[in-house]
Amino acid sequence: MQPRLLATMITTTSYGSWLPGDMRGYVEDGIILPGDPKRMQAAKARMQIRAPVLFSDEQQSRLFESLCNAANEFSYQLTDASVESWHLHWIIKHGFDSVPTMVGRLKNRMRQALALGRIWTGGCHDSLLFDTAAIETRRRYIRRHPGCRLSAGQLITALPRSRVVWGDQWPPNTPISRNFSTPPIV
Repeated sequence: MQPRLLATMITTTSYGSWLPGDMRGYVEDGIILPGDPKRMQAAKARMQIRAPVLFSDEQQSRLFESLCNAANEFSYQLTDASVESWHLHWIIKHGFDSVPTMVGRLKNRMRQALALGRIWTGGCHDSLLFDTAAIETRRRYIRRHPGCRLSAGQLITALPRSRVVWGDQWPPNTPISRNFSTPPIV
């Protein structure tokens, strides 16, 4: 019997911020590869007509708002999200939609909200979460990011960009008042 998928964690990056060959490693055909300076140079050369996309604080807020709206539009359950200047993480329950379909829909709505043309790299990194321990591990990872705006279904007030948090020592913040109907995944 197949284990039941509880949720998926998605990581996606803005255009030009993480290139093939990147020395931090990169993903190709689902395989994590080590950095490759020649490949990185070739990717940079292809990008010379367009600068990398980095999101301002205001754009990050708009991305979060449009991510929430799109999740509701497509009847997904978004429970956790972090929006940074060059990447996003989110945990979501997406029903019968495939990961590429769900990610494509959400990235498209966020792109439309900013109206800047191409803002995303192709694809994403996904982690399929089959138990609550896996969800909690990914949730703690998201909470460590300064752009964490949603955790376990609770909205988090905007925090200073210099905030550093680690695992379970993260102090809970007072949720801002907003009707957010998505319950935590349990």
